[in-house]
Amino acid sequence: MGINKEFKSIFLTVCLLIVTLIVFTLGRTFPNDIGRLDITLWIYLFIDIGFIVSLILGIRTKKPRIMWFSIIANGMLIILLSAFMFLLAIAYGISGP
Repeated sequence: MGINKEFKSIFLTVCLLIVTLIVFTLGRTFPNDIGRLDITLWIYLFIDIGFIVSLILGIRTKKPRIMWFSIIANGMLIILLSAFMFLLAIAYGISGP
Protein backbone atom coordinates (compact mmCIF):
# COMPACT_ATOMS: atom_id res chain seq x y z
CA MET A 1 0.00 0.00 0.00
CA GLY A 2 1.48 3.34 0.96
CA ILE A 3 1.05 6.81 -0.27
CA ASN A 4 0.88 7.55 -3.97
CA LYS A 5 4.14 9.08 -5.17
CA GLU A 6 2.43 12.28 -6.29
CA PHE A 7 0.76 12.88 -2.92
CA LYS A 8 3.97 12.70 -0.86
CA SER A 9 4.35 16.47 -1.05
CA ILE A 10 0.87 17.13 0.34
CA PHE A 11 1.30 14.50 3.06
CA LEU A 12 4.69 15.93 4.08
CA THR A 13 3.28 19.47 4.16
CA VAL A 14 0.38 18.44 6.41
CA CYS A 15 2.66 16.43 8.71
CA LEU A 16 5.14 19.30 9.03
CA LEU A 17 2.32 21.73 9.78
CA ILE A 18 1.04 19.44 12.54
CA VAL A 19 4.56 19.05 13.97
CA THR A 20 4.99 22.84 13.92
CA LEU A 21 1.78 23.33 15.87
CA ILE A 22 2.76 20.60 18.34
CA VAL A 23 6.19 22.19 18.94
CA PHE A 24 4.52 25.56 19.40
CA THR A 25 2.17 24.23 22.07
CA LEU A 26 4.82 22.05 23.76
CA GLY A 27 6.98 25.10 24.31
CA ARG A 28 4.26 26.54 26.49
CA THR A 29 3.47 23.26 28.23
CA PHE A 30 7.08 22.38 29.15
CA PRO A 31 8.84 25.75 29.46
CA ASN A 32 12.09 24.38 30.91
CA ASP A 33 12.81 21.69 28.33
CA ILE A 34 11.56 22.51 24.85
CA GLY A 35 10.62 26.04 25.82
CA ARG A 36 14.22 27.20 25.53
CA LEU A 37 14.46 29.51 22.56
CA ASP A 38 17.66 28.05 21.12
CA ILE A 39 16.24 24.51 21.02
CA THR A 40 12.99 25.79 19.54
CA LEU A 41 14.88 27.71 16.86
CA TRP A 42 16.78 24.58 15.81
CA ILE A 43 13.59 22.52 15.66
CA TYR A 44 11.89 25.18 13.54
CA LEU A 45 14.95 25.34 11.27
CA PHE A 46 14.68 21.60 10.57
CA ILE A 47 10.94 21.96 9.96
CA ASP A 48 11.64 24.83 7.55
CA ILE A 49 14.10 22.63 5.67
CA GLY A 50 11.35 19.99 5.52
CA PHE A 51 9.01 22.54 3.91
CA ILE A 52 11.69 23.25 1.29
CA VAL A 53 12.01 19.51 0.58
CA SER A 54 8.23 19.26 0.31
CA LEU A 55 8.21 22.19 -2.12
CA ILE A 56 10.81 20.48 -4.30
CA LEU A 57 8.85 17.21 -4.23
CA GLY A 58 5.69 19.09 -5.21
CA ILE A 59 7.36 20.88 -8.11
CA ARG A 60 8.66 17.59 -9.51
CA THR A 61 5.18 16.03 -9.79
CA LYS A 62 3.35 15.78 -13.09
CA LYS A 63 -0.08 16.82 -11.82
CA PRO A 64 -0.60 20.59 -12.05
CA ARG A 65 -3.02 20.78 -9.09
CA ILE A 66 -0.54 19.17 -6.73
CA MET A 67 2.26 21.33 -8.10
CA TRP A 68 0.33 24.59 -7.59
CA PHE A 69 -0.89 23.55 -4.15
CA SER A 70 2.67 22.71 -3.17
CA ILE A 71 4.04 26.02 -4.43
CA ILE A 72 1.37 28.12 -2.75
CA ALA A 73 1.06 26.23 0.54
CA ASN A 74 4.74 25.55 1.10
CA GLY A 75 5.70 29.05 -0.03
CA MET A 76 3.35 30.64 2.48
CA LEU A 77 4.39 28.27 5.26
CA ILE A 78 8.11 28.85 4.59
CA ILE A 79 7.62 32.62 4.71
CA LEU A 80 5.49 32.52 7.87
CA LEU A 81 7.77 30.10 9.71
CA SER A 82 10.89 32.04 8.70
CA ALA A 83 9.35 35.29 9.94
CA PHE A 84 8.40 33.58 13.22
CA MET A 85 11.95 32.20 13.53
CA PHE A 86 13.34 35.69 12.94
CA LEU A 87 11.19 37.06 15.75
CA LEU A 88 12.28 34.21 18.02
CA ALA A 89 15.92 34.92 17.17
CA ILE A 90 15.43 38.57 18.10
CA ALA A 91 13.82 37.51 21.40
CA TYR A 92 16.69 35.12 22.05
CA GLY A 93 19.19 37.89 21.33
CA ILE A 94 17.44 40.29 23.69
CA SER A 95 17.05 37.79 26.53
CA GLY A 96 20.54 36.36 26.19
CA PRO A 97 21.72 32.77 26.63
